[in-house]
Amino acid sequence: MPTTIVNHNEEIINFLEDVNYGMNKPQFNNLATIIEGIINIGDKVSISKIAENIVKAKDKSCISRFLSSSPWDDELLNNNRLAYIKELLNNELCSDDIGFLVIDDTVNRKDTRTKSMEALDFHYSHSLGKACWSHCLITSHFVGGAYSVPLQFKPYYRDTKCDELGIPFQSKTDIAKEFIQNFSKPSKLKKTYILMDSWYTSNSLIDEALSENYHLIGGVRSNRNFHPDGNKIKISEFANNLDPNTLDSVTVRGKEYKVYRYQGKVAQIDNKVLLISFEARKDGFEKPVYILSTDNALDNKTIIDYYLVRWNIETSYQYFKENLGLDQYRIRSRISIERYFLICFLAYTFLEVFRVSNKGLSIKTIGETIIHHKNTTAKRFIRYIYYQARQNVPLKNIYNLLKLPA
Repeated sequence: MPTTIVNHNEEIINFLEDVNYGMNKPQFNNLATIIEGIINIGDKVSISKIAENIVKAKDKSCISRFLSSSPWDDELLNNNRLAYIKELLNNELCSDDIGFLVIDDTVNRKDTRTKSMEALDFHYSHSLGKACWSHCLITSHFVGGAYSVPLQFKPYYRDTKCDELGIPFQSKTDIAKEFIQNFSKPSKLKKTYILMDSWYTSNSLIDEALSENYHLIGGVRSNRNFHPDGNKIKISEFANNLDPNTLDSVTVRGKEYKVYRYQGKVAQIDNKVLLISFEARKDGFEKPVYILSTDNALDNKTIIDYYLVRWNIETSYQYFKENLGLDQYRIRSRISIERYFLICFLAYTFLEVFRVSNKGLSIKTIGETIIHHKNTTAKRFIRYIYYQARQNVPLKNIYNLLKLPA
């Protein structure tokens, strides 16, 4: 499928005009150009490919300068993106909807031989089970009604790296607290839950969530202690002695789970519900999952169902990396990299808003939305060639216009 982009997508331009704070024309063109490239070129995206494949794009050095040194306000642009999402959700969600704010992190791996790229460090990768040479990005993601949209993002740098960069250190917990504090709950929602995995669930984040009038549902590490029957024991040790066949059964999203429910103290967390959940399979059971809920009124089925919403953020990471090139950058400076993250979040936000707003197209996922835009780009390219041919434009001139060798 052709990837040459002859004109900017009108829907993308309209979206960017809604979030633009007053960029000048060249800056706006560069922003639209990179987003077009991210969506159409995908996981193998690079500044060189964007410059080559988009007719309206400036050369590679111009795009690089836009990321590294052009005086545009990335923080203000991101605030406008968040305000745009807030207004959208305020208008479109209703009181019957349940909202979920999911918090997690992901790492963008780089080759260990890469030394010239700023702020690289060894960060733990959950998927690899070990530290890898990378940038770490902490993000929040909102799910409610028809929407599943990325909200805030912030790179995480270890304390030694912060000293090297001359910036204040924030722990992952500090950043997660900041996300909870800065989250603007859609005005019509009566209930919103904070969701996180076992790496984040802690007393301090539970307290933060409750102080903002949100309940928290999170994974719990297996080495935590709790007190069934008044006796202190590690959760994993207790789970090893459970026979799942003797436990209560619930069906969630077409899957059967055997569940042990406890209410009381978990580690240093008082009077919360803990579920030990075994997903059934044909030949037995999966390893148990430990889920904590601060909303003691929820039944087992609802707690598991709500916790599964957390996978929206994992799915977003997959789309970000496999379809939008979030981890494909080769730029060097920290400011360029952080601005590139913002542009990826702008692209994803646009795609999600387009997906929800165009129900008649029967687009169900971000992946399908990207395919739709690639098809639209290909059609525009074919129409352009057809029109030029109808005007008897010499083939050499068409090649030049499309940045193709004659």
